[in-house]
Amino acid sequence: MPLSLEQRQRQSQTISPRQLMQVKMLARSLPELRAEIVAEMAANPAIEDMDHPLETPLSEIERRDGEAAEPDYPEEDYEPGFSSDEEAAERRQAFFDRQVKEETLQEHLVAQLPLSDIPQRDWSMAEVLIGDLDDKGYYKGSLADVAMAYERPEGDVIATLALIRELDPPGCGARDVRECLLAQLDSVADAALREDVHRIVDAHLEDVAAGHFDKIATVLGIGVDRCRDAVAALRSLDARPGRQYPSERERVEYVNPEIHAVRRGGKWVAETDERSLPEIRLSPKFKALLEDPNQSEETKTYVRERIASAMAFREAVAKRQETVSSIANFIFDRQQAFFSGGFAALKPLTELEVAKAVGVHGTTVSRTVRDKYVSTPHGTVELRRFFATGVKTGDGGVVSQNAVLAALKDVVASEDKANPLSDEKIADRLRAAGYPVARRTVAKYRDKLGIPGRAERL
Repeated sequence: MPLSLEQRQRQSQTISPRQLMQVKMLARSLPELRAEIVAEMAANPAIEDMDHPLETPLSEIERRDGEAAEPDYPEEDYEPGFSSDEEAAERRQAFFDRQVKEETLQEHLVAQLPLSDIPQRDWSMAEVLIGDLDDKGYYKGSLADVAMAYERPEGDVIATLALIRELDPPGCGARDVRECLLAQLDSVADAALREDVHRIVDAHLEDVAAGHFDKIATVLGIGVDRCRDAVAALRSLDARPGRQYPSERERVEYVNPEIHAVRRGGKWVAETDERSLPEIRLSPKFKALLEDPNQSEETKTYVRERIASAMAFREAVAKRQETVSSIANFIFDRQQAFFSGGFAALKPLTELEVAKAVGVHGTTVSRTVRDKYVSTPHGTVELRRFFATGVKTGDGGVVSQNAVLAALKDVVASEDKANPLSDEKIADRLRAAGYPVARRTVAKYRDKLGIPGRAERL
């Protein structure tokens, strides 16, 4: 084959190390950010080792108590070691190092996006879809809302959801048991057996649950033994793949709110907690090395690199705080009714709406609201809970899904306990109250609230 040279022009998007650091800082929760700052202080000599602003050094307590200070000269048996402040810093760092956070289902799936068949332009949408998975791994969000938010056909959203089901563990992102099991068929090695399992999943799951193997074998035109083999292979699949990982809601953490709802001038505003973060300050002694004529050029180059790294780190932390504050304040502006009426009073709000208003990318909002907690009159809640999907009312308005859930809960609470309402009758009452929802929607919302069906409420 002949060799040739040719020029091509193409556009590509890259992310600088500074931007990468800012993205990483934004995804950190408050305890993780504190640990990151302490670790950077230990690794970078350009950052002055400041005491934690909320801690009082042991030496200060000793002076207040009037205890004798240590002599300025070493004793005869003196050996170099850590001071009390250094020991405290070591213990603090060891504590942070032990705080290992178990990976959640959502984090596990999002980490696989760069290696998946999902196009890069759809990663943001995939993150939103993954964020709406329940504890079992099933998708419980609104495809229509995602399609509207990203201005894409609903078919594109469904196609992305199908690709999510191919990630590990397979089946996550399914909308029902059938989709979940079909996504796992590749684990059945035998092709003929796999086809039998496929046909059973397609049309005979209820018969499997009832143990009607003879009926299944007759309809499929296969022997009973072969049918039992197919059912055994079916039962080797996992109908709840998300249970392999802790969900965002299941993970037990010590929550430290970094955003506080404060009422000013009749309006609720967001204040970020700055006091609980160590101050990042450049060391004047380290900077003085640049002016020292006795230092080699190699040493000065190293000093410049460390100072530049420290400034970039400080800038990334400051940018994170600024972004968290601006996004939280916009959310508070839109959800003022929450502070008096609770979650039922939330207005429809999507991450993309916030992104457009604040001037950031949709994934930036997604990273910002995750693992960030707010202290409110209704307790400490995660910032992401202020988002709510919309449902059109009978008069053409839009209310949040939380309002419909609250209305559904009230309908069930007020029903005749001796004669519980069916999903169809619950839908009728909700429609009469101005919430035009279908029976299937009632069943989905009832399941979300943990309310059993009519037969189980008898």
